[in-house]
Parts: sequence; structure tokens; C-alpha cells
Amino acid sequence: MATSSSSLVLCLIISSLIAPSTSNPLSQVCIKSKNPRFCLEVFGLNPHRSPHELTQEALNSAVANASGTITKIDTFQDQKEDGNLKVIYSLCLNYYQAAVDALKAAEEFLIQGQYSNVNTAGNIVEEDASNCENTFKKVPGNYVSTLTKDNENLGFLGSIVVAAADVLSNSTSPKN
Repeated sequence: MATSSSSLVLCLIISSLIAPSTSNPLSQVCIKSKNPRFCLEVFGLNPHRSPHELTQEALNSAVANASGTITKIDTFQDQKEDGNLKVIYSLCLNYYQAAVDALKAAEEFLIQGQYSNVNTAGNIVEEDASNCENTFKKVPGNYVSTLTKDNENLGFLGSIVVAAADVLSNSTSPKN
């Protein structure tokens, strides 16, 4: 019974947060992301943040996630004898490093108010996550990805960066 009531409460909170609202940047960001529930898990349920703060938090979360996965990939790469798996992990390492580089650049773009470049960085992160996942399918040998959840999470984080940058851009653009 506690599980169903807590699920109901969570559903009510989520629906109130993602209901269209011009005064709640958190709901605006999460509804525009590819996974609103994941977005709310990343940010928590505190709606009292500006679009700029949400964008910075999204970037920080994505960098932390990608950096953690880089460490994981390094460990996997060191433990594998299979040459194809070493190639896969090497490619994924490159994708994740490119994602971190894009996110670091996005932090500077955020400071400079270049929100379209922050948005572009989020799209690059989504693409890098997808490319890593697809590498497991493209290398001969029928490999099952050991990074599916990491890739999925990074893709969702990239979509949150895109959504946050979009909300930020719309909140600072002149209204006609």
C-alpha cells in the first residue's frame, strides 16, 4: 500500500511540475527533455531555480556522468583481451571525451550568454552517447553493450542541456 500511495504522490508531483507554466522553469525544462521523469530525478523537486541555474546544473550533471563513465571505460579497456572490444572501448572513450570537451565549452558559452552554443553542445552529447552505443553493434562479433545504461543516461542528460538552454534562451530573449 505504501508503494502505491508513494507512486500516486510522485505522479501528482510530476504532473504539477510538468504542467505548462510560465513561472516554473523546472517544469519547462523537464517537459522539453526526452525523459521528464529522469529530468526530475536529476534536479530534484525544488522548482525554485532560475533557467540559468538549471542550465548550469544540467551541465554539471552531464560532466559528472560522462567523467564517471570514462573511468568505467578505462577499467573495461584494461581488463579486456579481445581486440574488437578494445577497439569498441577506445571509440567509446573518444566519444565520451568529446562529450566532456563539448560540455566544458558549453560552460564557457553559458557564462558568455551564447545559449545557442550551449544547445549545440547538448546535441553533441546526445549524439556521442548514441555513437558509443551503436559502436557495439557495428564492430564485427555481435557484442552486447556493457554501457547501455550509461549511454542512455548521457543521452538524457544531453537532452536536458538542450531543453535548459532553450528555456534559458527564451527567458532572456526580448518579448514582442
